[in-house]
Amino acid sequence: MSSHSLTPPFYLPIDNMEDYMKKRTFALILSLAGFMSLNAATVSVLVVEAGLPPGYGCSSSAEVWESGMMDAFFDAGHIVSNAPCMQILNAAGVLPAEVNGDFDQARIGGVDFLVLVVINYKEESVESTKEVVIRVFNVDTGDLLYETKIAARVWRSTDEEFFDAKQQAGKLVPQLSRKG
Repeated sequence: MSSHSLTPPFYLPIDNMEDYMKKRTFALILSLAGFMSLNAATVSVLVVEAGLPPGYGCSSSAEVWESGMMDAFFDAGHIVSNAPCMQILNAAGVLPAEVNGDFDQARIGGVDFLVLVVINYKEESVESTKEVVIRVFNVDTGDLLYETKIAARVWRSTDEEFFDAKQQAGKLVPQLSRKG
């Protein structure tokens, strides 16, 4: 019989305690990383501008809202992506028809949640008063999970607008933690 046979309590000889501790620590770190990734949702942010003249191009407000949202979700530990900014004439309905293709792409890409930010301009100018509507959809079911409206206003600076966007996104983080 060998001196290294496995008998209860299954003693395994450890020749180098330092290597053993390194391997054990590495295994612990991997298991923690795996556990943490179970709580991370995949979130896609789509900004839609409504009410601007055709061909205007996406405004700095669209970029500010997209960046603010993405920053907050990333800071909360979620996996974040975005779709290109889109302009439509009228954001009718909860999910405008123009967004259906992006919604389907999110589903194909394995996204858990789609955050739709609709910036409604009151006049055909980026300097005009705007109302912002934020909706969170479960991509698998298509259900609207959350909606909030920020009253029409004009921000004094992009920093102020960015802060508001990030603050609003922070309110959404608990909604993104509830998969399914």
